[in-house]
Amino acid sequence: MSEGKIIDYSRQVNVNRTYAIIVLLFVLGGIFLFNFYTLPYPLPFLIVDIGLPGVLFVISIIFGYGSKKAIDYIPGEWEKRKAWVSFSEYEELVDKYEDAYGDLFAHPGDLMVGCCLMIFVITTAVLTAVFHYSGMILISPLIDSILLIVFLYVINSVAAFVMGFRIPTIDSDEFFKPPVTGDTYHFASQLEGVTGIRAGMSVELGIRGGTQTILTAEVKSYVQGLPDTVQVRVQVSHSGFAYPYLVGTVYKGFHVETTKEVHRIHTKYPVALEYSMDDDVAVIVARFDIPKKSSSVPNITTKDFRKLAGFIAIKLKDNYDASIQE
Repeated sequence: MSEGKIIDYSRQVNVNRTYAIIVLLFVLGGIFLFNFYTLPYPLPFLIVDIGLPGVLFVISIIFGYGSKKAIDYIPGEWEKRKAWVSFSEYEELVDKYEDAYGDLFAHPGDLMVGCCLMIFVITTAVLTAVFHYSGMILISPLIDSILLIVFLYVINSVAAFVMGFRIPTIDSDEFFKPPVTGDTYHFASQLEGVTGIRAGMSVELGIRGGTQTILTAEVKSYVQGLPDTVQVRVQVSHSGFAYPYLVGTVYKGFHVETTKEVHRIHTKYPVALEYSMDDDVAVIVARFDIPKKSSSVPNITTKDFRKLAGFIAIKLKDNYDASIQE
């Protein structure tokens, strides 16, 4: 995927060059203070091994953040194309999308990467300080100190820069849309292949200058053989566990009375169907009737959830066909 006419890196280059000069100045300053400037013990170790790396760490995070924000999206007209894709096809699109542009997304919640980088930096700083304090000599005091200071400061600055770079996304609400994820997507993807259900992703792709991006993506589920005015939406509530249920809607199709039914369909829990009207929309909510008091956390299996989807598809089709015959 070519980014030539979409992304402008010119401001980022200037930020990165300025940052490289600052790191070099810190390295030279550390080498000078440790070897050529007389300070009372233990100030050389405290300043060179702790003070300057700490300040550089903060500066590196700021510059990493600034480097990401200095990447500019160039606005322009996209050739838009809508498509219906399966969940597996959507995930392939997302994988290609992230391979091409993943570094430009925001990753502020990536705690594992942040923790690993912090542990690495702290370990490096401790080992460097121990080596300095121990008075060990590998080559010569001067060369050893230069190598250790360069190693510590480079590791410290790179790790902090990466952490800062991963926090923001570039300024583009049009080009970069986060992939659809979460419980709703997870349970909706389980409906693929269910008899009577046509489930997938409605996506709008943007094409411009050889670059393809996902402009919008939405989970959609319909009843096979019925018009698109009949939909099945996945909803997930959280009350100690993820509790998925289905909402079938029919726009200007038929009228239903407000009522509730309970059915046994060979699932762990019985199924409750709740009928209601919302203006011109008939609504059927299908959920598992889970006992309020249970000795264990309820678990809705994929097999049972797929059976629930097939059951609401039958009910929607039956009601729709009955309304047509009237």
